[in-house]
Amino acid sequence: GHRDFLKRHRIYEGGKLLFVGPPGTGKTSLALAMSNTMHMPILEVRLSMITSQFLGETSNNIDRMFELAKKFSPAILFMDVFDFGAKSRVADDHGAMKRAVNSLLKNIDKMNLVKHGVVLIGASNHPQLLDEAAWRRFDEVVEFSLPDQEMRKNILKKVTGSLQCTIDYQHLAAQTEGFSGSDIRM
Repeated sequence: GHRDFLKRHRIYEGGKLLFVGPPGTGKTSLALAMSNTMHMPILEVRLSMITSQFLGETSNNIDRMFELAKKFSPAILFMDVFDFGAKSRVADDHGAMKRAVNSLLKNIDKMNLVKHGVVLIGASNHPQLLDEAAWRRFDEVVEFSLPDQEMRKNILKKVTGSLQCTIDYQHLAAQTEGFSGSDIRM
């Protein structure tokens, strides 16, 4: 319904998010929560996995991934490790990797929430490796940082909620400086 409204008013921008931050800070969890809340299936793709040893295949794999997302529409396409292109600087076949990155960027350009019903989420642990061309393609950059002491205390409370234990949460939160949410869970 909302997409029709946007279509009628020729609003075609939006729906491309870039999540950046250290591992374990909740990028994947938020994408999964969005999938639940919006009742949209999520396709999670690790770009490192579709980088075929036959590098020529990688571009085809990327094209297929975007086609699949459109078939499942309305859907969320969640691309993890959005810095695989950075490997191109050391790849054996520089040309093939460059083609793969170009294919990815071209597909991101063509993908459209209003037309195709796909929310695109890129996630990167190393935003400094992303090139300018990739950044520009996203409407919104969402930064995930390591939890501060108060957040760590809340995570500890949540994780131990179903357990019988007596913990000095404040003390433990103070001792877990530098831990990600996923580190705390472990």
